[in-house]
Amino acid sequence: MTYHIYENWQAGKHKAKIHRASCPHCNNGRGRSNGCYDRTHAKWHGPYDDLATARKEQQKMDVVVRNDCQHCMKVTN
Repeated sequence: MTYHIYENWQAGKHKAKIHRASCPHCNNGRGRSNGCYDRTHAKWHGPYDDLATARKEQQKMDVVVRNDCQHCMKVTN
């Protein structure tokens, strides 16, 4: 299983959220199938081979909020 980090700096809160690649919100780092994210305010990082690596990379990011996707990561925390 691989993971991606969604970084978003829109609306004054710089966030980084970990997703499973299979999550419909992540779509293997491409975002939702309807393409509803603005690349001027967001970026996908990854893939990462395991959750530990994704967490390490998330910690390196200069963000205010670090969390996991509430849709796909409920059972992995």
